[in-house]
Amino acid sequence: MNITQTQIDDLNATLKVQLDKDDYATRVNDALKEYQKKAVIDGFRKGKTPFGIIRKMYGKAVLIEEINKLIGEGLTKYIQDNTLNLLGEPLPNETEGQDLNLDQENFEFTYDIALAPVMNVKLSKREKVPYYTIKIDDEMIDKQVESICKNSGSLEVVDVVEGTEYLKGELIELDENGKPKEGGIRNEDASVSVYHMKDEEARNAFIGAKAGSEVIFNPARAYPNKTDFAAMLGVSKEEAEKVKSDFCLIVSEIKRYVDAEVNQALFDKLYGEGAVKSVEEFRAKVKEDLGNQFKGHSEYRFSVDARDKMLKKNEDVVLPEAFLKRWMVATNREMTPESVEKDFDSYREEFKWQLIKTAMVKEYEIKVEDEDMKGMAREIAAAQLQQYGLYGLTNEQLDGFAVRLLEDQKQRANMYERALENKIFATVKEGVKLEEQLVTMDEFGKLFEK
Repeated sequence: MNITQTQIDDLNATLKVQLDKDDYATRVNDALKEYQKKAVIDGFRKGKTPFGIIRKMYGKAVLIEEINKLIGEGLTKYIQDNTLNLLGEPLPNETEGQDLNLDQENFEFTYDIALAPVMNVKLSKREKVPYYTIKIDDEMIDKQVESICKNSGSLEVVDVVEGTEYLKGELIELDENGKPKEGGIRNEDASVSVYHMKDEEARNAFIGAKAGSEVIFNPARAYPNKTDFAAMLGVSKEEAEKVKSDFCLIVSEIKRYVDAEVNQALFDKLYGEGAVKSVEEFRAKVKEDLGNQFKGHSEYRFSVDARDKMLKKNEDVVLPEAFLKRWMVATNREMTPESVEKDFDSYREEFKWQLIKTAMVKEYEIKVEDEDMKGMAREIAAAQLQQYGLYGLTNEQLDGFAVRLLEDQKQRANMYERALENKIFATVKEGVKLEEQLVTMDEFGKLFEK
């Protein structure tokens, strides 16, 4: 096999691949012999079909398959050996295509390639990038404390219904005379949420009810969602669709969701026994947690501004756009030349950003280590657990969750990309001058409206 490169311009070139019989004949022959061993052809025993018949039936398909494999291997080796920095992958030349012929011995194929332009990733303290820190005030802390108390609350038994309670009791279907319906639905252990009732008349019927009260209401109107309705009645969704009757609930238990109180029990639940001992320490801890949370917001905003800064440095860099458009259509079934043309401005920036990242990794020898991956997994695990009211967990406590996240190959790949970008932005942060600004949450939000 012989591969020669012809430069068209600074960004575009062709690779001409020349094959003669010695390059592929043995591979094709061996592949056909494998076909012969497995072939079941009428009139011949398995594996006994004459080679000439196998060649006639499968020869061209095998030739195409083996030549494609050979070309793929050859191009990959040539690109690696010559350290070519390509955009996309080689594409068959549109004007020099060749139809394979079994009677032919020598073949020549031409592939178009796009060479990545040089990106400017040099950093200087003369360059400025803003870094926004969100101001944490007492109102923010108050709201966070309120949210924590709601998330840490519990269901408690109460004496009377006020409108937000969850009830247990016996649910009985009534006839048109208000009597228990013969053969009707009866659920002796029904759960009823007054809070989730959509019908005001039904909700009002329960106000003031106590254990032992008998409340008549129409559950079909109270719960338009037939899945919830069916679960309450204890029947299938199909059966529930037909039910329009009034029901009587004989109340046996009333529970109300009560927010947690700001006390030592809450402190111990959130941060461990004795770690926080007063309201002042609790509020300081909440402020610290908010600061950590908002730091993520600040880092994200910095990544937006840093990315814009690096793209601005390379706004004059020209890409091999004609090739890229062809490559995008060739490698994405959902894309058409028209759709690529329409959205190419956004694609152009993404191509440049990928080139910038690659150049920065090389320029600053950026590597993602195992500890970086663990840190990213802990960060994701902590964010997920905070949704369930679990704050302030140590690295040791998070490690179990992090290990499970890292075992998922898809999540691991995503975490690697995030960890790599974090290191790239950390490199930018060290290399430029930060213009630090303290802003309110409203001011921070307006940054994303521009």
